[in-house]
Amino acid sequence: MKIGFLIRKIVRVPYYTFNKFKKKSNLLINKLFFRVTRKELLLKLKKIGLKRGDVVYIHSSISSFGYIQGGADAVLNIILKLIGDKGTIVIPSFTHKTDVFDFKNTKCWTGKLSENLRLRRDSFRSIHPTHSVVAFGPLAEEITKSHEKSKAPFDENSPFHKIAKRKSYILMLGTENNSMIHYVQNKINFPNLFLDKLFECKYLINGKIKSMKTKLHHPNGSIKYICNSRLCTDVQFLVKMYKDEKFKENNYMKTIRIGKAVCHLINTQDFVRISTKYLQNNIKRYKKEYNSLIKNG
Repeated sequence: MKIGFLIRKIVRVPYYTFNKFKKKSNLLINKLFFRVTRKELLLKLKKIGLKRGDVVYIHSSISSFGYIQGGADAVLNIILKLIGDKGTIVIPSFTHKTDVFDFKNTKCWTGKLSENLRLRRDSFRSIHPTHSVVAFGPLAEEITKSHEKSKAPFDENSPFHKIAKRKSYILMLGTENNSMIHYVQNKINFPNLFLDKLFECKYLINGKIKSMKTKLHHPNGSIKYICNSRLCTDVQFLVKMYKDEKFKENNYMKTIRIGKAVCHLINTQDFVRISTKYLQNNIKRYKKEYNSLIKNG
């Protein structure tokens, strides 16, 4: 027992030293060869189609760019500059289920951009124990309110429904993740999306603990897609759908490279309309396979 502890202690020093050196080396390489300036970011986000008054739902991976001058704060400021004071930003601020969800203080796991916006003065966050969003702009309060009334994270009371029902855009910065697909899945009762029962969850508001009932994903990840007759990830499924439905060719999606990152801007209503039909056909085609997934938990 003592020998094992000693070995781990000895190994830990070079391990952390190497990781620290690797992190610094990667940062230096990114600064030298993959540096994205504020001006470049502004010009390219404008080129991809962001404009004044837009409602934008954002997924991001800031690290995938390389090195961004000013970091997450600069990215948000540039987007806000492009959409102006009549535009609204919405970003997922998803969390792992806690005993009590505190919408003001519970940190999210959806990246630096989410945390940056969550901590900004005058931002609004919806109340949901696992799938909250944070928003900033004139529509922020309207989009985030009443999420605690949702019986499922992506139902008619959710911010996702409000985004989908108005002219809006999905902006993916250095990632192919797009959680708006779950709104479509919820709408068509996609197999294995949520655990069957409603769970009672607690949240803190105005110093008081209240409760709500909502459906939740399986803690080990319940969403399984089938494409090309085998299991695939949500990213693989989405990339295949974009290709099959010719999103770029039909101008539903615009794409641009910024630094090392590939970024997309998609019209939300086009996305919902096309993915609804695509998912319905997918369920019909692989009905036996989905039934087997559900049967086997």
